[in-house]
Amino acid sequence: MPRLNFTGRRRIAHDHVRISISTENEQTTFSARMNLESYGFPDTAAIIIEAYRQLELARYEFGTVTRPIPPPNTRLTEFGMLDGVRFRLKVVSNDDPRGRLLGVAERLSATNEALDRTRRIPLITVKGHDLGREIWKVDFSDEPILLINYRLANKHSLVRASVFQSLVLPEVLRSILTRILLIDGYRYFEDEDDWAARWLRFASSFPGVGSVPEEEDAEMDAEWIDSAVSAFCQWRGTDRLFRDFWRESEQGS
Repeated sequence: MPRLNFTGRRRIAHDHVRISISTENEQTTFSARMNLESYGFPDTAAIIIEAYRQLELARYEFGTVTRPIPPPNTRLTEFGMLDGVRFRLKVVSNDDPRGRLLGVAERLSATNEALDRTRRIPLITVKGHDLGREIWKVDFSDEPILLINYRLANKHSLVRASVFQSLVLPEVLRSILTRILLIDGYRYFEDEDDWAARWLRFASSFPGVGSVPEEEDAEMDAEWIDSAVSAFCQWRGTDRLFRDFWRESEQGS
């Protein structure tokens, strides 16, 4: 493709582009929906979507403005874990001057349809409890419950706090998956009503995590749990949440 000419380009609103990620047979791919009618781009202008992270870049041709056709391969396997991967949509002229950049949407984040469906289901109940000097605890008497020491903090405020979400929620997930796989030896997720099955479906729906190991193997189970927690941190943006908390705490000191 000719070198791009950036003169007079239009900024495309993020809400006019939707990038969705899905995982099937351990292959992570993406799809794109876009609404470009209001921008007045030429019918023949090419649509290019780029996935990028720092110096990594993959380009995908999505047809033209009037015929947005996805390419046969939209796999993202070259990125491994998708932590930090963003997308960019470009509309490029196919007429003279050929290669002119007509419009762009930068730093697009992808949604995960399986996660979007799963995260609407409240997986864990949060309750206030007298925990002595402990701040939080997962109670496994029955279905797991996240207990918050009501003597120290309001449960709703604490769970919403960025420091709690970045430091505690990943360990809540780890402890629950450890209980399911390594302690109870449970690895079936077909039962819609079983709490353990819901958690396994939630964890396995993250890109790159894959299915629960079929056979009981402590080492493989531990690796799968690590992968699920890492993917959860990517989804929640725990590093960003902690950086924001730390920056605010340093400014206040």
